Amino acid sequence: MLNMIKMDLYRMFRTKSMYVVWIVLAVSVLFTTFMCKTDYDSLSKEDTVRQEQFAEPTAENINVGMMVTLPTEPGEKVTVYDIFFANSQGKFYALFLVIFAVMFSTADIGSGYIKNIGGQVQKRGTLIFSRSIALAVFTVLTMAGAFLLQGAANYIVFKELTWGSSKAVLSYFLTELALHYALVLICMAIAIILKNNVISMVIAICLTMNIMSIVYGLINSAVRKMGIQNFQIYKYTITGKLSLLPMNPSGNECLEAFGVAIVFAVIMIAASSAVFQKRDI
Repeated sequence: MLNMIKMDLYRMFRTKSMYVVWIVLAVSVLFTTFMCKTDYDSLSKEDTVRQEQFAEPTAENINVGMMVTLPTEPGEKVTVYDIFFANSQGKFYALFLVIFAVMFSTADIGSGYIKNIGGQVQKRGTLIFSRSIALAVFTVLTMAGAFLLQGAANYIVFKELTWGSSKAVLSYFLTELALHYALVLICMAIAIILKNNVISMVIAICLTMNIMSIVYGLINSAVRKMGIQNFQIYKYTITGKLSLLPMNPSGNECLEAFGVAIVFAVIMIAASSAVFQKRDI
C-alpha cells in the first residue's frame, strides 16, 4: 500500500496539468482581488444600505451559477479571510480542484498504464485508496496555497495585509478543507465509474455551478408532498454545506459539515473501489 501511495504521489507531482492548474489559480486569485477592490471602492450610500440588508445564502435562496459576494461592510478593511470566505462559498477554489481531480483520476486509465500496475496487486480497489491519498495531499496544498496567495494578493492590491480573526479562520478553513476534499472524491468516483473525461468534467463543473439545485428542488417538492415539511436536502449535501457554512461557524455547524464530508468521502471511496475491482482493465 505504501508503495502505491508513493507511486501516485510521484505521478501527481510529475503531472504538468497540476502546475498549470496552480498557475491559473494564482492568476485568477490576483484578478479576483482586483475586481473585489473595484467593487469595494465603488460602493455608495445606497450600496451601503443594500449591503446591510444582504442576507447570507440559505437553502431556499441558492441560485444556479457561481456567485462571489464580498462580506466586508463598507468602511471596514478587506481582510484576507473576507475574500477567502467569498471565494470558498462561491466554489471558486472547488472549480480548480475538481478539474484536476477528473484529469488525475483517469490519466493512467486513458494512457493504458493501469494495465501494467493493475495486474501486480491482489486487490485493485486499493489503487483507488492510494489515489484518494494523493488527491488529499493536492487538496491541502491547493487550499493552503490559495490562502497564502490571497494574502499576497491583498498586500499587492490593497497595499495592506490584514488576515482576520485567527480562530474563525482556523475553524472555517479546516471545515472547508474537509468539504472540498469530499467534493474532490465525488468527482474522482464519477470519473472512474464513467471512464469518460468529457462527461465527468461537465458533471464536475456543474456541481460547482449549483446545477444540482434544480434536482434538489424537485426532491424537496416530492418530500413535502409526502407530508414532511421544512425538508431541505441541500443541508445534507457537500455543495450545500459549501454554500451554507457561515463565516463564523459554531462548533455544531462545523461538526455537521465534517459529518457530511466523512459520509460522502467513505461512500465515494467504497463505491469507486468496488467498481474498479470488478471492472476488466
